[in-house]
Amino acid sequence: MVLWPLEKMEDSIMRFIESVKGSEKRILLFFIVSATIQVLILYLLDGKSLIDSIYATAATLTTVGFGDVSPSSPLARLLYIPTMGIGVLMLPIVAVSIYEMHQKKVRGLNKSNQKDHVVILGSSNEIITAAVQEIADFQEICLVSEIYNLNPFPDKVHFIRGSPIEKVFLIKANIAAAKHIIVETGNDSTNILATALARELNPTAEIIATITSEERYGTLKSLGANHIINTDTFTGRLLASAVFEPSVVNLISDVTTSLVGHDFVEMNITEKLLGKTVGDIIVDLKAKDGMTLLAIYRNRENIVNPAIDIVLEKGDKLVVLV
Repeated sequence: MVLWPLEKMEDSIMRFIESVKGSEKRILLFFIVSATIQVLILYLLDGKSLIDSIYATAATLTTVGFGDVSPSSPLARLLYIPTMGIGVLMLPIVAVSIYEMHQKKVRGLNKSNQKDHVVILGSSNEIITAAVQEIADFQEICLVSEIYNLNPFPDKVHFIRGSPIEKVFLIKANIAAAKHIIVETGNDSTNILATALARELNPTAEIIATITSEERYGTLKSLGANHIINTDTFTGRLLASAVFEPSVVNLISDVTTSLVGHDFVEMNITEKLLGKTVGDIIVDLKAKDGMTLLAIYRNRENIVNPAIDIVLEKGDKLVVLV
């Protein structure tokens, strides 16, 4: 229990070092080596406790210099002088390096090391914001966009500032390791090119793309988009429904966000449910979990309002209203 904070600190330091590149990494390692030598001089040669050795080193490197813990033996003092000088000289360099690394991260200049993440290739602030709000609590996100100068969601996404149709920025987003890719650039031609590049770099990811022209549907599909959303058609139908069926629009507004109200949820079939019919499970879903079965997702297609005699198979998923 006592060592837990030190283990967490070690993990954090190692992750930080791994994120640093090039000359900045050498400077940081040189600083850490200098500090380690100071700690070892106090601990091994001067007989100080480990805590006192770390404390005195930190006080020296930060130029605070309380003086309540310091080398006492002649040899320790002699060896402490060069490392002390190096530490003090290196402190401003390290501080500047850390600041520059932070600026690179905020300005979208750092490569992503994420895996099984969601890459968003976007150019619409409203759509990007809505997508981030829905996804951030469940999966890591890397946003590639040129509409922002600084990371718009610093606590939620890894930001890459750049064009979604330039391969270099997709590679920086580690798109090859992504699990899902969302393509929404506001332009059908750009969406097509971004989808083609994304599929070239990642043959297995689920790609969700938008279009505004129904004529481009087949092109996006042939390039490897798994799901295609026609934003203009969807919006037009929603507006029309608001005239004749306002209750339908209210329901759609309710279920299209997972933040409040009701929501559509996809469930995996458990071993317990295999071989059962829709009629066997529909009452239990409603009574025990408050869920309403809407469809069975099978072979990349939805069986909407499934018949009660349909038998659940391995690989099926349930689409329910919760």
